[in-house]
Amino acid sequence: LGKPLNDINNPEYDDQGRTLYSDEETGEKKPVLEALVEYPCLFTMKIVGEFAAEMVQVVAESCEVDVEYVENSVKDNGKWTSVTVKAPVKNAEMLYSLYENIDRDPRVKFKF
Repeated sequence: LGKPLNDINNPEYDDQGRTLYSDEETGEKKPVLEALVEYPCLFTMKIVGEFAAEMVQVVAESCEVDVEYVENSVKDNGKWTSVTVKAPVKNAEMLYSLYENIDRDPRVKFKF
């Protein structure tokens, strides 16, 4: 049978560290966020950490829009605050940049 495509236990990465996805029919490899997301879109993301809604501002800046164009909801359970955003992304590069900008904040504990 050989090695399965898109093995979640043994992912492949490109030279920038982005997870690759192999097309099941053609075998063509692309970064996951290029292969599986249609652009432009509102990309839903949850960000969890020790911060208030400043992440909404980071999302707005990363997506090159005013903060009022970023749909969001905030939940605070005491130890952590979570912000769910719908980021208006134009393309995969903008989405990768958004993830990188969020990662720069040491208060961010998780994102998905």
